[in-house]
Amino acid sequence: MATSRGARRRPADTFEEQALDLAWGAWTELGVSGWAATHGDWAVDPEPLILFTAFLGDRDPRLRDEATDWCIRNWRHVSKARLKNLARRQSDDEQQSFGEFAATVGDHAGIDWPGATNARAFTVTGRSTLPPLERPSLVWLRLRAMFGLGARTEILRYFLSSDGGRASVATITRASGYLKRTVAEECDSLERAGVLSVRTLGNRFYFTLAKASELEEFVGDLPNVRPDWTAMLAIARELVAVEEHIGTATLRTAGVRARSTLTRIEDDLGELDIDAPSAGLTGADLWPALKSLGDDTLGAWSIGRWEQASPLE
Repeated sequence: MATSRGARRRPADTFEEQALDLAWGAWTELGVSGWAATHGDWAVDPEPLILFTAFLGDRDPRLRDEATDWCIRNWRHVSKARLKNLARRQSDDEQQSFGEFAATVGDHAGIDWPGATNARAFTVTGRSTLPPLERPSLVWLRLRAMFGLGARTEILRYFLSSDGGRASVATITRASGYLKRTVAEECDSLERAGVLSVRTLGNRFYFTLAKASELEEFVGDLPNVRPDWTAMLAIARELVAVEEHIGTATLRTAGVRARSTLTRIEDDLGELDIDAPSAGLTGADLWPALKSLGDDTLGAWSIGRWEQASPLE
């Protein structure tokens, strides 16, 4: 039985279950047939979510199939260019998982998605919808309806997600999921139009919104939680993977894997303003520290809580 919008419950015990709850909560906002509505105050970003769902794959076949159904019905709202660029950042195994997902969507929707390989057997469920775009959680799809699919829209999304500070083209490129040259050209166009302002420091250009309040008023209702989904789901992916590999590992092996994971997610933690465990931790202390970090982050995200320091606070 579905819970009411905004209802909260305790996080699941494992990172895998928490990751699935996070994905279900986000997809439910997009219109997938789910049981619980937990992320109504979150702005959902579809491309990182699609890649993450493909990674989760057989861990929850129903989630994978309902997300596939949504993509078949709503592919016009999804950026192929962004999917391609974000997929390039994934491991070979993750790209392979997405390749099957992309091929399945393509076979049933009659489109070509990047990285498509071999489609899996799939029957369209027809249960997914697309809720009204006025819903706060769908603000990024609303932004696309206003300004189209492309780098320009993702640049605006980045600034509407940030604290109003200045950002370089390199920073915006990482967050937008588009190529650096494209982002630079679009930032220049937006600056000429008076939407962005630019400041030169050394040989770098730093941009910020010139008329933030006007843009926010025009776009409409914004949810309180507007996270960097690429960074957030990269952390979730690593937590799920390390938990699976540690299993019955010795304390020494668990420590080595935990240290490797912390190294890989260091930049993503920084993007979300989350403090990593002390660099001085070693050996048997590493896995408990990573487990605690995961419970405080992924555990909270999985039930729709955003408690750590964020760019919006």
